[in-house]
Amino acid sequence: MNQDPKKIFLSLIQSAQMLLEEETSLLASEDDANYFRSLNVKTPPPIPNLPNIPNEKEILRTTKETALSAPIPSIEKPAEKIFNPIKIELPSQKNEPVPTLPSPNIKSVVAPSFSPVQETSAPNLPNFSTIKSLLMRTFPQIPIISEIPNDEQAKKIANRWKTKNQVAPISILYFGEPEPQRELLNSLYKAIDIYFGPAKLIQAEAIEKEKQWDAFLSSAELKWVISCDYTLWQLSDLMRHYKENPTQKKRMLGNVSLFLLPDLSLYLKDPLLKRSLWKALCQTLSS
Repeated sequence: MNQDPKKIFLSLIQSAQMLLEEETSLLASEDDANYFRSLNVKTPPPIPNLPNIPNEKEILRTTKETALSAPIPSIEKPAEKIFNPIKIELPSQKNEPVPTLPSPNIKSVVAPSFSPVQETSAPNLPNFSTIKSLLMRTFPQIPIISEIPNDEQAKKIANRWKTKNQVAPISILYFGEPEPQRELLNSLYKAIDIYFGPAKLIQAEAIEKEKQWDAFLSSAELKWVISCDYTLWQLSDLMRHYKENPTQKKRMLGNVSLFLLPDLSLYLKDPLLKRSLWKALCQTLSS
């Protein structure tokens, strides 16, 4: 039988490949080698029989057919309950007497008597004589005051802002002075306030405009008025109250003593003149 030459060559190539994969040297007889070769022949493992897995369309179709073929459960209506009517008996409207309740036994309440509170004597104040003597021995330079000082003057100073055009015992007037001269008046006012009692720097323009010099000069607190001479000559309404006594060398505004200051520019040019001005103020205000 003529065989296909292609198959013959293919079988020879496969045999040669199998021969090359085996050992090149044989240490046994041909029969033994064939025996061991038969044991070494590899057979492919059998393919296991897998179960048929339904695809997605089959699953959906089966689920739909099952749902349609299932019987629909019957819904039973609940039995209606019948309630028997309840008879309500109303009380008969008869003129029955209303029962009277027994009156409670109320006892008379007696108001408690209160005894008047007895006035207790004031507690004895501690004796500070020993402490006073000890302080006098230890600190003789510090005076000890037995009575509390009166703070009436301090209250007046604290409430001075409440009254318009508040007057101080020593009032210093200013009216349109330049800034350097105004600073000199401010320093003078502070020094007088420290050494001679309450003083104040007062704007004269507002009082002159409102013509309130009568109320200003009639204040019981006002003792001295200090003003520059050129400031006084500019205040025409205030000049009505100006009086001068050449024999006694006194100047007055109504019944208030007046101390006239010369031109303040002189003290700015020569600061040594400030000392003579302060001595004159001390001599005048102390009298």
